[in-house]
Order: sequence, then C-alpha cells, then structure tokens
Amino acid sequence: MKIGLATASYFAKASNYQTSMDDWTNAERRVIESFSLKEFNSICSAISNAGFRYIELWMGHAFPKFMTPYFAEEMKKILAHYQLEIIGYTCHLGDPINAPRWTELCFETCQMFDVKLITSGVSQEGASKIYRYCEEYDMKVAVENHPEKHPNEIRTVIGDYGDRLGAGVDTGWFGTQGFPAHEALISLKDYLLNVHLKDVKEAGAHHPTALGSGVVDMERCIRTLKELGYDDRVSIEHESEDHDPTKDVRHGRMQVEDWLRI
Repeated sequence: MKIGLATASYFAKASNYQTSMDDWTNAERRVIESFSLKEFNSICSAISNAGFRYIELWMGHAFPKFMTPYFAEEMKKILAHYQLEIIGYTCHLGDPINAPRWTELCFETCQMFDVKLITSGVSQEGASKIYRYCEEYDMKVAVENHPEKHPNEIRTVIGDYGDRLGAGVDTGWFGTQGFPAHEALISLKDYLLNVHLKDVKEAGAHHPTALGSGVVDMERCIRTLKELGYDDRVSIEHESEDHDPTKDVRHGRMQVEDWLRI
C-alpha cells in the first residue's frame, strides 16, 4: 500500500496557522497568492522528514489557472530531490457543463505532472462530462464525499462510468456526516480508487484532528482495507488549523503502518 500525505494538510501554513476550516476560502486564497518554488521546497522537505515517499498534490499548491510546463518541471525537480512521488491530484473540478475550461485546466495540470488520478467531488449531472475528459486524457477520477451522507450517493454518481470513475473515500467527511467510515469502505469496495485517511473532532462539523484522536475509528478503517485486500493508494490528510501538522502526520503514518502489520 502506498501511504501518501495530502499536501492540503498545509492549507493553514500561509496563514501562519491562524485560521480555521470555516474560513477555508480565504486560507486557500492566501496559499495560492503566496505560493512559490521556495514554499514548495519547504513543504516537501517537511513531508520527507516525516518519513513519506508519496504525496497527493493539492490544487492550492498547483493552481490550474497559473500552472505552466516550466513551473511544473521545477516542482518536479524539487520532488525528485526529496525522492517524493505524486500519487494523485486533489482539486475541485468545478462545473464541467457551464464552466468547462476550468475543468479542462485541471486535467491539463495533471498532464504536466504525469498524474493519472484526480480526486474531486463530482455531481451526478456533471459525471458524463467528467467521464469524457477522463477518456480524452486517459485518466481516472475518484469521486470524493463531502456533503454526501451515505456511500450510495457516491455510487449513484459513478453510475455506468465505473471504468473511469471510482470512489475516493474521505473518512473524515463521513465522520462529519455521522456515517461509520469503515462501513463506507465496505460499501464502496468495488469502486475504491483512493482513500483519504482523516479524523475529525466531532460529528456535525469538520475540524480535522490527528489520526486516532477524533471520532473516526481509524484503526478499524485500516483493518477493513486490509481485510478487503485493498493495496492501492491512501493519503493521510490532516488540515491542521492552528499548528504545523508535520509531527501529527508523522505519528499518523507510523500508526497506519503498525495497524497494517497486525
């Protein structure tokens, strides 16, 4: 199993860790406006020192509207320096029906990084358009749950497009919605393309916390993945609002590795 770290975990870095998930839009804007190769180097250094060899690149650190082949190549040099490999790209694919250019930019960004998997929320109405982009760019999209309260809603979006669309289960968002994340994994076992390993402080709100310290039964999620024979990619995701998450995610990685050995 490839255990990566979602670079979205550092969403609060540009705000000096003085923000919250409730102010996500402004925090994301600060990341995009202040982003540089130096900042990316700093993030990659921290991720490498935390023992990771894989990352899931967040759109805030590779914003489609501003990404160029040159900038992508420079970022890839930094990744190579730290021996990090991108296992997926997390973004918001937007509205492919009424604003298709943004959606296409997301796919073009992945092409620059040689990435074959996008994880994003997808509407049932937009699924067919996303599917066509997947065919054009030879990619897959993992449909991620955020507002969805039940895995059946993800299955409905995937519909007849299962050769290109699959499930990207976010354990933290199922925790926020009050649905047992391990049950979601079982329900979506035939569609799993990606898993975001995230814990949250309480149901009814979305405030991430270190793995194992919130309401999501993370150990049971890992054991469930093992029992299902899932051996693909997972990404630890901890959007720490008020402190640098590096120590937390390092400990989370070690916990996941321990649970996988049991």
